[in-house]
Amino acid sequence: METFDFPYHTVEDQYPSSSAVVQFGGGYSFASKPRGPDQITFKLNFQGMFYFTNSNGTLDGTSNPKINMKVMLDFYENHRLYEPFIYNHPVRGPLTCRFGKPLSIPKGIAKGKGQLEAFQVELILQP
Repeated sequence: METFDFPYHTVEDQYPSSSAVVQFGGGYSFASKPRGPDQITFKLNFQGMFYFTNSNGTLDGTSNPKINMKVMLDFYENHRLYEPFIYNHPVRGPLTCRFGKPLSIPKGIAKGKGQLEAFQVELILQP
């Protein structure tokens, strides 16, 4: 299983609503016990990803792989929304995840020498 190796991001963990909650009168509510583990969503926020080019003007998929958008694009195309991979969460450690939404590639920054605008990648924990 491949590893999602793009470490320069921040991450937000988002838990699902895993219990059914029923509101009764008098301010009383009941919450059912979840049937299984939570499928946590991780929202990864990237800034400073780049497209690098070779001397002949083609995209370079080998230079600076941790910030190279071509490398991330290739990783996404190899996994899409169905193929799991390892994500090294900064707090939880290595986790099996898959992409939660299709990759959306941002536009480039004017005179940014290949730098792209900030963007978000969504991963889903595979319990």
